[in-house]
Amino acid sequence: MKPIVEKQSPHVTTELVGCEVFRGPDFACVWHQHPEVEITLVKRGGTYRMVGDKISPLRPGDLVVIGPDLPHDYRNEALPARRRPRVEAVVVQFLPNILGDDWLKRPSVGRVRRLSQRAGFGLEVSGRTRQRVSRQVQSMVRASGLRRVAMLLGLLEELANSKELREIASPGFERRTGGAGADRIGRVCEHIEEHLGKPLYASELARLTNLSKSAFSRLFKKSTGRTVPRYINELRVSRACRLLVETERTVNQIARDCGYLSLANFQHQFHLLEGRSPQEYRWPVRRPG
Repeated sequence: MKPIVEKQSPHVTTELVGCEVFRGPDFACVWHQHPEVEITLVKRGGTYRMVGDKISPLRPGDLVVIGPDLPHDYRNEALPARRRPRVEAVVVQFLPNILGDDWLKRPSVGRVRRLSQRAGFGLEVSGRTRQRVSRQVQSMVRASGLRRVAMLLGLLEELANSKELREIASPGFERRTGGAGADRIGRVCEHIEEHLGKPLYASELARLTNLSKSAFSRLFKKSTGRTVPRYINELRVSRACRLLVETERTVNQIARDCGYLSLANFQHQFHLLEGRSPQEYRWPVRRPG
């Protein structure tokens, strides 16, 4: 899927550090990339995010650092038998050379330089670091000018010294700007999302592009970095995660809502992607102490 190259945010051109609050039915974005570093805090709503080659379910409090030119997207789809929840998110953006072209080469900011390198794969922030940084991000909304820059530097130091950051995209992920056929794959991805609760077959999807099944499969893998079954399963499991948390539907009902004809296959795919069963995801084991 070809990412749109987004122009600099007006907030970044007028402020050294842009900071916006988004409220509405969705995140007002598509699969895109831009030259700024982005820090996104999801306060409520949203079903899943796509960062590089990873699709992950969203939960309130989700906090991610996205490096320059890393393709990403945030979605808020309607869930079966439920109204689509409104979203609220805080987004901070700034250019990597905010303090000049050479500032990250200084020995005293070596950890921030390493943070910047890791952000090229996207970073998910967790634990107490997420709690502290979330408060800082929200405080930046009310600040401006150099005060906001100073707050950003403190935030970056907090992140740089934390061990509670996990890289999102796989080590072998390559940024793709699309090419011939990317728009066709984009239309197929939209079709998949619209019909996620129904059976989907590569042969039928290939007909949407007027390609043979084998040619379509190769083009899809080149454009998205995933095979067709992998892409569909990641979206379905992301939807299932949201339903497990926000509804009281049985696991069997959720499997059907997400397009799985076999409960055993749903259980297998869920464990493959999440590392635990749907039941364990819904009711995580609490260890004493």
